[in-house]
Amino acid sequence: MSTTTNTTSLPNILLIGSTGRTGRLVLESALTRGHKVTALIRPSSALPSHPSLTISKGSPLETGDITTALATINGPVVLISTLGQTRTSGNPFAATTSPPLFMLASATAVAEAIKGQPADKVKKVIIMSMFGTNSSFANLNFLMRATMTYSNMRQTLEDQNAVDKAIKESGMVFVMPRPAMLKGDTALSVKILGDAGEKSGFMPSVSAKSVAEFILDATVSQEWDGRTPVLAD
Repeated sequence: MSTTTNTTSLPNILLIGSTGRTGRLVLESALTRGHKVTALIRPSSALPSHPSLTISKGSPLETGDITTALATINGPVVLISTLGQTRTSGNPFAATTSPPLFMLASATAVAEAIKGQPADKVKKVIIMSMFGTNSSFANLNFLMRATMTYSNMRQTLEDQNAVDKAIKESGMVFVMPRPAMLKGDTALSVKILGDAGEKSGFMPSVSAKSVAEFILDATVSQEWDGRTPVLAD
């Protein structure tokens, strides 16, 4: 993984989902690399203070709150969202704790907020997706396809599919990495299994830290623009 040291060329980051597992790692690494970060968090949430971190309180589902967060940022912005559906535990059959199409509502609000910005304000959006979304579903092994179809992960899959479609149709420059099963928090060398996971083995996995580092690499590279790389390590 690369770590950029020329901070004068780094884009500002608006981060949605900074209190979640992968979002916290994105925030930590972004600040380490020298990015200036604005984190949109709910009023009931909190993050440790940092000289390069601005907190904007609001909802990721509200266009106005995203617009307000963007207004605090001077210069070009990359918007990153690591939001995800949640359940009471990691068990795929555990009860869901997020509303249906929660991520789609946020993606729609993001697109609306960006429409109101100058054309050169938001350079790209990076939306964390997952292996199994849309074109990659057929490349999951049969056990994972069954799990996503018949467990409470179905709600997650439906939401991710809807986000994938909406972002692609929005006209925004995007990167939507599709991590394989998240496992561990140690950064390893990322393998790209194709945009639809066509190079996948039986049960690939990737650490949340590796995903965070890939996302930040994508903020300063055009290599993955317009793509949906499936990530493993």
